[in-house]
Amino acid sequence: MARRNDKATGLLIIVGFVVFIIAKVFEFIMDNIVVIGVIVGIALVIFAVVKFIEHQDSKKQKKRNIHNAILKGLNEKYEQEKSRIENKKERIFQSLQKIENDIIALENKQNTYNDSYDPIRAISKLQNILKVKTLSLNEIWDLFYDQGEFKVINLNQRFEEKIRLVDEINKPEYFELKQNTENKDKLSTEIEQKKKELNESLKSIYTSNLNSTKNKIHEFKEKYKQKGKLWTLELEKFKEKQKQKNDKVDLLKAKYNERNESSIAEFHLQILEKIIYDPNFHKSITTDYNKENKILIIEYLLPTIEQFPETKEFRYIKTRNEYKEIKFSDRELDKLYNDIIYRLVLDLISISFENDLINVIKTIVFNGWTNAINKATGLYNKACVLSVVCDKSEFSKINFSEVDPKECFKSLKGISANKISNQTPIKPIITIANDDRRFVSSQEIGIDSSTNLASMHWEDFEHLIREIFEKEFSINGGEVKVTQSSRDGGVDAIAFDPDPIRGGKIVIQAKRYTNIVGVSAVRDLYGTVMNEGATKGILVTTSDYGSDSFKFAKDKPITLINGGNLLYLLEKHGYNARINIKEAKDELK
Repeated sequence: MARRNDKATGLLIIVGFVVFIIAKVFEFIMDNIVVIGVIVGIALVIFAVVKFIEHQDSKKQKKRNIHNAILKGLNEKYEQEKSRIENKKERIFQSLQKIENDIIALENKQNTYNDSYDPIRAISKLQNILKVKTLSLNEIWDLFYDQGEFKVINLNQRFEEKIRLVDEINKPEYFELKQNTENKDKLSTEIEQKKKELNESLKSIYTSNLNSTKNKIHEFKEKYKQKGKLWTLELEKFKEKQKQKNDKVDLLKAKYNERNESSIAEFHLQILEKIIYDPNFHKSITTDYNKENKILIIEYLLPTIEQFPETKEFRYIKTRNEYKEIKFSDRELDKLYNDIIYRLVLDLISISFENDLINVIKTIVFNGWTNAINKATGLYNKACVLSVVCDKSEFSKINFSEVDPKECFKSLKGISANKISNQTPIKPIITIANDDRRFVSSQEIGIDSSTNLASMHWEDFEHLIREIFEKEFSINGGEVKVTQSSRDGGVDAIAFDPDPIRGGKIVIQAKRYTNIVGVSAVRDLYGTVMNEGATKGILVTTSDYGSDSFKFAKDKPITLINGGNLLYLLEKHGYNARINIKEAKDELK
C-alpha cells in the first residue's frame, strides 16, 4: 500500500514539472512574441530562397540535359546521313563495277569459240552421205544470199540498259532551322548554330560524293559511247559487205538465167562451196562449163585421210571409272576413207545435176585431187586420184541410198586407184582447158635502164606485163596469156594458177598511165572478175591510185600494183627500167 502511494506521488511531481516548463515557455513566448515572429519569418524566407535556388538550379540542369540530348541527337542524325551518303556512293561504285564485269563476261563469251566437234557423230554423218539428202532447199538461190544478222553485241546499248537501274545519291535530310532567332536563349541559339554547321557539312559531303559518282558514271558512259561508235562502224561495214555479196549474187543470177557460160560454172562452184561435210576438211574447187557440149567440169580438192576423225568410240573402263578413247585401226580408217570419198564424189555430182535449174548440163566431169604428204619424200604431193564422166539421164536412174559407192563409181566408168588413200595419180578424163579465143601469141619485149615504162607503146606494155607475170606464176607451174589488144578496158592478160587451194583463173589489166588511176578502172576490173568467173583481179599501172581506189579494193579479190611496185617486180626477175611521169607526158604530147 505504501509502495503504490510513492509511485503516484512521483507521477504528480513529473506532471507538475512539465506543466511548469510549458508555462514558462509560454510566458517567454508571450514576452518575446515579436522577436520570435521575426526569427521565424526570417527562417521561412531563408527556406523559401533556398528552395527557389534549388528549383532554379534543377530547372537549368534539366534544360542543360535536354540541350545535350538535342545536340547528341543532332550528331547521331548527322553521322547517319553521312554514313548513308558514303555507303550509297560505295554501292553505286560497286554497281558500276558489276556492270563492267557483266559486260566483259558478255564480250568474252561472244569472242569465245564454242568447239563442240564430236568425232563419233562426224563419222556417222559422213557414213550417211547418199543415204540422207545433203542439200534440201526449195529455192537454191536462198543459199547464195547473205541474210545473216549482225551478231556482234552492242555493248553500249547493254551498258545504257544497266546504267538506268543505278540509283543516284539522294539529298541528305537537312536539319530544320527556325526562322525567328531573336529573343532566344543561349542554348537555343547554340542548337540553331550547330544545325547550321551540320547542314553545311552534310551539303559538302553530299556534293563531294555526288560529283564523285557522276564523274565515275560519266567516265563509264564515255568509254561505252566509244564502243558504241565502233559497233556502229562495224555494223555499217557488215551491211556494206552483205550488200556487195548480195549484189554479186543478183548479177550472177541474171547472168546465169541468160545462160552465160562463166556464170553457169560460177553458179555450180558456189553451190559446191556451200556443202560442208566436215569442218576439218580442206577443199578448193574449180568449175568450168562448155556450152557447145553442155559439159560441166568440176575440179575438187578431196580431204586427205589425215583430216578424217580417228575416234571410233569412247569405252567406259569400270575399274578406273573413266572413259577411254578407242581409235580406228589403220586398216579400218583406210576402208572408211575410201568408202566415204566415193560417197562424197557421187553426192557432189548428184547435187550439181539436181540444181541444173535451166537444164543446160548434159554431162558432168568430176576430177578429184588430193594434196597429201608423200610418205616416201615427206613432201606434199598434188595429184588427181579419181576421174569420172557422168551422163545426166544415166545418173538420174541410180538409187543412191542402196548402192555400194565404189561399185557405183566403177559402173559409171570412173577411174581411180584400187585404194584412193594410196594417193596414186591418174590422168583425168577431161580437164579444164585454159584456152580462150581472145588469146594471142606473146611477144618478147626488150627493155633496159633507158626505157621509160610510162611512155612505152601501150601494146608493148601489155606484153611486158604478160612476160613479167609469166615469170612470177611459172614458179608454181602456172601460165599467163595475153588477150587481143582492144584498149577497151577489158582483159589484157589471164593467168592460170594450178594450185588447187590458192590458184584458179586470175584476170590482169595493164594501165600505162601518166595520171592517177581513178576508182572507175578498179570498179571495171571487179566487174570483169565476176563476169569471167575469176578468183582474183590484178591491176597494174605505171602511175598510182587514188584513195577511193584503195577503199573500193579493200576486202575484194583485187590487187593494185602501182609504178613503184611494178619496178620492184621487174627488178625481182632481172629487168632494169625506170618510170618518169613528167618526161612521159612531154613525149606523149
